Amino acid sequence: MRSLVSLRGLSGLLLAFYLAPGPVTAGQPAYETEYQKASTEYYKFKADEKRRKFRHHWHKTARLFERVADRYPDSTRADDALFTAGKLYYELYVISRVAEDLDHAVDLMLRLVERHPDSHLADDAQLYVALQWIEFRKKPDKAVKELAFLVEQFPDGDVTPKARRMLEDLGGPEEPEKKKIKKADTPATKGKPILVKVQYDSGPDYTRVTLHTQVKTKYKFGVLDADEKNKFQRLYIDLQGIRLEPGLAGPIDVRDSVVRRIRFGPFSEDVVRVVLDLSTLGEHKLFPMDNPARVVIDVSAAGGDKSKPRVPPKSASRPGQSLSMLAGLKVRRIVIDPGHGGRDPGAIGPKKTLEKDITLDIARRLAKLLRKDEKLGIKDVVLTRTGDRFVALERRAAIANSKKADLFISIHCNAHRIRRLRGVETFYLDLTNDRYSIKLAARENATSEKTISDLKFILADLALKSHVDDSITLGRAIQKATVGKLRRHYKRIKDLKLKPALFYVLIGARMPSVLVETSFISNAEEEGRLRTKTYRRRVAEGIHAGIKSFIEARNRELDPDS
Repeated sequence: MRSLVSLRGLSGLLLAFYLAPGPVTAGQPAYETEYQKASTEYYKFKADEKRRKFRHHWHKTARLFERVADRYPDSTRADDALFTAGKLYYELYVISRVAEDLDHAVDLMLRLVERHPDSHLADDAQLYVALQWIEFRKKPDKAVKELAFLVEQFPDGDVTPKARRMLEDLGGPEEPEKKKIKKADTPATKGKPILVKVQYDSGPDYTRVTLHTQVKTKYKFGVLDADEKNKFQRLYIDLQGIRLEPGLAGPIDVRDSVVRRIRFGPFSEDVVRVVLDLSTLGEHKLFPMDNPARVVIDVSAAGGDKSKPRVPPKSASRPGQSLSMLAGLKVRRIVIDPGHGGRDPGAIGPKKTLEKDITLDIARRLAKLLRKDEKLGIKDVVLTRTGDRFVALERRAAIANSKKADLFISIHCNAHRIRRLRGVETFYLDLTNDRYSIKLAARENATSEKTISDLKFILADLALKSHVDDSITLGRAIQKATVGKLRRHYKRIKDLKLKPALFYVLIGARMPSVLVETSFISNAEEEGRLRTKTYRRRVAEGIHAGIKSFIEARNRELDPDS
């Protein structure tokens, strides 16, 4: 037995996307019974920190899923089982660095691609095959071939936009050479798209629910008042042209201050209804996201955010003051979001530097600076990820909301096919017709420019209701301080200014929030700088100085006599 001391990345094992343990019922197919038993054992394993320290427990859990795929290769669970087993071995390798773990993970992913090419997980499996060449084996030329195959074979896959972005960063062909996969004798389709996962994030007066579907789906929603049968209000969402994942267990007990539980089931032949049983209902909004396809529901408690500390401002209100300023809100908690992570490497530089590694390092440095700066009065600094793990875009703002953050800062590295582009820029959430901002948002969102344009009308209300004024003030302060800090030490630091854009990661944030593009990792000189600890430290110092300027200005307005 080999003990695994490092537990880096364990929190990234959120496999519920395809692991949906439900009750084992009489009359269900044998493959479903075995799959549910494997899923139950997986969740027990995930919850047991002691077992996770030993390789043989990882192997034992993975083999349960391998057995399902081997015994029932033509079942509707075979692809899920292969992917889960492969993901377990892949995550194990991140900790163990034992070559056979990675080899076995890749073998399982390739089996999925070759035997189940019509599976909704086939493109995800192919992405893992490509990633291992970049991150572990350091052979980007082989990664280019695997990514080109992914883009050609799965043009509509949910990770295909991400693969195209990576292919661009690695200098791959714009139109990959066509290569046809030999399809196994499996069913051509598995029927209608399914609701595969229901997820929620809770805060003291806020809940975000995410419904994961295989493809984009039309939906409608409404509110049902309390009646004799139901003591509480309900919010329902009807997903059209969707069926339920066979093993999706429900109802889900939430029991936070807003949502009591989440129920779901067939409403008609072509509609799945999801119902949120509510304890209270204030502002609520729905919006779609893609790659992967999902519908996000934000629900707030009636009466707004009553738990935030309020300090009555001594200065009289003036036209143009923000709502948070008028409410006397001081900055006590900051959430820092290191972009990308885990299976999402972000942009890749000419020397194969991964954006996810740079953003995490800068975020850690920034958090340390903020915690040491006692004069700012900050009580808590939270990172959306503290290691190399994947965090979905919609969960990042949800973490900030659930932590009741006063500021949300998302840190990224810019990239462009035109390698000479350089500079620092900061973004806030708002509508824009600027082609450059739309293209950049599409890249960071791992979606298309058309999707960004289509979302304008849906997201207009969300953007305009957010803390736009405060976000602009915060963004300007960070942009000015970061550029100023870098210019004192480096030549050719280009100020690309503060701009609006529709970034998924900022949608729904209930506090001033910005996204900082620290430098162009695609530019050889700026990539070289980002690879040095000194440059990353100075970037963090610049962002810290901007946050400090914003907080001090706000405190002076709230208490001009101090």
